[in-house]
Amino acid sequence: MRRVATTPRAEEGTRGDLATLVDQLRRPPRRRGLAVLISDFLGPVNWEKPLRALSARHDLVAVEVLDPRDVDLPEVGSVVLADPETGRQREVTVSALLRREFAAAAQAHRAEVARAIRQAGAGHLVLRTDSDWIADTVRFAVARKRGWSGAAS
Repeated sequence: MRRVATTPRAEEGTRGDLATLVDQLRRPPRRRGLAVLISDFLGPVNWEKPLRALSARHDLVAVEVLDPRDVDLPEVGSVVLADPETGRQREVTVSALLRREFAAAAQAHRAEVARAIRQAGAGHLVLRTDSDWIADTVRFAVARKRGWSGAAS
């Protein structure tokens, strides 16, 4: 946790490549252990193959950090959306139709992310920015422990 907290924030305009970063986790080959991947998993799901390869060697937990604004647009009329990787901004009028389409697209993407993580054989912990992440983490750990001991999770 200390390493995560002290990692410097990327400069604006830095585009992340999750597939490359996951691939780097398994090179050079290390002893088997626990690998924890923390991401919002926004963007293309092109990291499935490296994730499966990492999971084949290590016990893997994928932590998805989810902000409610990434899945639901507020009912506010006009809103300025900003891409943190490019810095580009766009003003959009939020209508009921746009909100439904946005929510449907976000739900489809989250389902694809969950499927890819599940198929890689990794644990999937979703932490929302609007909830108690400590309680969510404890529930996840307890459920995994029950799964490891053969109990129903």
